[in-house]
Amino acid sequence: MSRQVFKEGTLLKRGRVNKQYKERHFVIDSKWAHYFQGGKGAPQGSISIETITGVGDINAIEAGAFSVDVPGRQFVFKGVSDSETKAWRAAFVTACQENQREFAA
Repeated sequence: MSRQVFKEGTLLKRGRVNKQYKERHFVIDSKWAHYFQGGKGAPQGSISIETITGVGDINAIEAGAFSVDVPGRQFVFKGVSDSETKAWRAAFVTACQENQREFAA
């Protein structure tokens, strides 16, 4: 069964240790948010949508950024523009809502 992709493209991800933002190619569907360094190939990392415990408001953690919380980690992201930041945050929220619908079905 093919999963719907909610958003794909460039998202800035803040590092866990090195707090600088780095461009990553992200693909978000109802099960996973995979991120790649430099495009396609094997994912550099993945976030299981079902493990997300919260998607923070824009500007709550840092100006122009939003957070995605999972057990033991808080990811911080920025879009390449304000409108992209809003679109990425909305994609994470939609993926979480869709994942809950699939789980309930």
